[in-house]
Amino acid sequence: MIKEKRRKRAKRKKILIIFLTILCLAAVTVLVAVKGFDLDKVKVSGNELYSDKQIRESVLNDEYSWNSLYVVLKYRLFKMKEIPFIDEMEVSLLSPHTIQIKVYEKAIIGYIAVNDQNVYFDKDGFVVEISKRQIEDVPKIEGIECHEMIVYEKLDLDDDKALSLLLTFSQQLEKYALVPDTISFNGNNSLSAVFGSITAKIGDSDYLVEKAARLDAIMPQLKGKTGILHLEHWTPLTKDVIFSPD
Repeated sequence: MIKEKRRKRAKRKKILIIFLTILCLAAVTVLVAVKGFDLDKVKVSGNELYSDKQIRESVLNDEYSWNSLYVVLKYRLFKMKEIPFIDEMEVSLLSPHTIQIKVYEKAIIGYIAVNDQNVYFDKDGFVVEISKRQIEDVPKIEGIECHEMIVYEKLDLDDDKALSLLLTFSQQLEKYALVPDTISFNGNNSLSAVFGSITAKIGDSDYLVEKAARLDAIMPQLKGKTGILHLEHWTPLTKDVIFSPD
């Protein structure tokens, strides 16, 4: 009977020691995580349109963001709120005190000038910035009116077809690295694009993808020339494209 009581006491003591050991290890782990991962340095790469400061402020956006381990685990383990101007982002731990933020920005494909402000939008038609700054290699869109412009919301145009046409054409130009100075709507959803001294009349939505590919093939041949390239009536069965020099 006495041996049985002693054995039970020894077992309880052993369990208590194991529990206290686990508790101490957990406390040490928490202490190391809290004290050993003070965030001192943030390295940002991949950003062109937005500053390092803007990226840092978007990522380090809560009261615990002073801890580097917390920030990395937060972005790896949980689905975070979408950052409007970022397509994708990778956050990694370089050292206990340094994190790396690799940014993949959403491509801006055009802007509309309204009341001395430039309204920039992405490939999905969402406004990503309203400012007075002039971003290089982004075409100006003319001939359309936007009623309400709110950052991170979709462009509000009278004609949804016009927006669809614009986005499709802009994405095709981006695919071929063709950057016009302006893209214009000329009535009845007819498009034209100005590349320096060359005006390319695109027409409506018919064969828009094929027209962009044809435009890519022709533009190098027009270097140094001035005039109008007529693609508005072009079809894949058309052999020639008319160019009217000035």
